[in-house]
Amino acid sequence: MHADLLAQRVVGLIEGATFPHLDAASVVGVIALLLAGAGLVTVRDYALGGGDLLPLLVAEPLPRAEASIGIVPALGGVTDEVLRQLSRQAQHPAVDGLVVVGAGAFPTPLPRRVGGVPLRLAVVGARTNQAT
Repeated sequence: MHADLLAQRVVGLIEGATFPHLDAASVVGVIALLLAGAGLVTVRDYALGGGDLLPLLVAEPLPRAEASIGIVPALGGVTDEVLRQLSRQAQHPAVDGLVVVGAGAFPTPLPRRVGGVPLRLAVVGARTNQAT
């Protein structure tokens, strides 16, 4: 599957899910389970070298794996530091695209590409577990 199609599928799965908590670790954990349940291969804390980690890397299972997408939570918004991190992550040969996971629309639109790879936004429609 081409990187754009894989990213589109990943965004659709993320945006269609319910997230019980809105912290980065919980969100990445739910996304990993969600994508694995959809038949995709996930790797948490993928080492990119130089001390950089990609919170989640996703691809189709072999032999169909044509692209892999990095998933990066930015629940507090996209800062200059997050953009620098995305640029570094995009340079790794294993990263064919990036999906930034936010808790809402960002005040400033994301660029369509970063470091030469496509960049997409997935907005989590999280609701917290509450006792009723």
